[in-house]
Amino acid sequence: MKKHEFKDLLNPETVALIGSTSRNRFYFLRSLVSAGFRGAVYPVNPKVRSAFGYKFYSSLLDVPDDVDLVISEVPARVTPKIMEECVRKEVKGVVVFASGFSESGTEEGIRLEKEIVKIARDGGVRIIGPNCLGIYHPEHGLAFRPDLPRDPGPVGFVSQSGGHAINFALIGKVTGLRFSTVVSFGNGCDVDAAEILDYLADDPKTRVIAVYVEGVRDGRRFFNSLKRAAAEKPVVVWKGGRTDSGSRAAASHTGSLAGSPRIWDSMIRQCNAIPVKTFYELVDTVLAFIFCPRVEGRQVGLVSISGGSGVVNSDYCSEVGLEVPQLSESARKKLSGAVQNVGTSVANPIDLAGSFMSPIAVKTVFETLKEESGVDSIIFELAVQYPSFYADFIEDPTLSTAFYNMLIEECREAGKVKPVLIAIPQVAYEDAQRYVRDLFVQAKLPVFPSVERAATALANIINYYMKTVQRK
Repeated sequence: MKKHEFKDLLNPETVALIGSTSRNRFYFLRSLVSAGFRGAVYPVNPKVRSAFGYKFYSSLLDVPDDVDLVISEVPARVTPKIMEECVRKEVKGVVVFASGFSESGTEEGIRLEKEIVKIARDGGVRIIGPNCLGIYHPEHGLAFRPDLPRDPGPVGFVSQSGGHAINFALIGKVTGLRFSTVVSFGNGCDVDAAEILDYLADDPKTRVIAVYVEGVRDGRRFFNSLKRAAAEKPVVVWKGGRTDSGSRAAASHTGSLAGSPRIWDSMIRQCNAIPVKTFYELVDTVLAFIFCPRVEGRQVGLVSISGGSGVVNSDYCSEVGLEVPQLSESARKKLSGAVQNVGTSVANPIDLAGSFMSPIAVKTVFETLKEESGVDSIIFELAVQYPSFYADFIEDPTLSTAFYNMLIEECREAGKVKPVLIAIPQVAYEDAQRYVRDLFVQAKLPVFPSVERAATALANIINYYMKTVQRK
């Protein structure tokens, strides 16, 4: 019996939804409709006649067309019967949404998982799951949630957690990230992280790969796939279950044996992948890879409105391995001619103080840092509370808008030469903060909620690029 490859499941012409019901408001059906799925959809439930304009069928075997992909929403105890019907129907793959398999730790759950695996393998059917959400492939209109972005992009995500898969896809709405393929694979009884990594490594539409994994069944195979993928493009890995309590949670979540944190960290680094410790570090690092040009130096130029911010921002950078060098004499002289000399500093970090909203000062800062050979990257801390307050104070809202548009243009021009990361901390004026963030995101600039997070992401991509150079 021919074994289908994972890539065969990404572009189905027909999808059957088994167990689609009003109890969950036809969740997966609505997800496919909202995503603009281009193929035929066949909902299966003997108790439902129709919904959203789709005719329902009593059984998968009653569907009058060939079926490429099945999304099974039925309970674990019914899944073996559904798998047998999928074999008879010569389905390519099945997404098993239900939990209650090996991750439950019960004899019955373990037995059920072994049973569906045997049925599928004997019949040439692939399984994603169980205990998962499946595939988000926006280019083809596949989605596991109705509110995900419909436009595709260059990020691939391999996730053992359905919740993290949803959150990562959704955060693209506010960060500007878009996705080629996101896969929630759950227990990974058949299609696993290694196979998905192999696909994404070869996919020309994927520039950066993110991974969330709790444990693997075949460590050597995962190591080889991760190493090969990281040799092709950046791979950022978030390992869940690093502590004793996290390991216990992983065992009950996806049935995974988490393994030693030291071994995992060593393995990830040996593969030249980038290990991260939090969801937000994963997002930030991918964001920096997508929106920043390649950089192989650690010297960063810091710009803010406050001397105190400059001090702690320098600390943040130093603590993650970045350097904040003093600017050259010629650069300081150039800045001194444009920045007022009361309460400011032009040495690096640059404290603009009262010159923060001066177009001449801001333009000179970017022009100088762009040309300064001792500066490899720029982090600009945009304190929205100051332009917002000033615009309100003088009763001229156009003032802040003009300032932001000017700043965006300067960031974009400098970003053609070296990375420019924008940090927009939330202090007050929350509506203004969101508005400004969206302006910069729409301009395809990397925006972070703090200098600390921007610095961490920048350090991660620099470490990757520098190691890449050393290995050549």
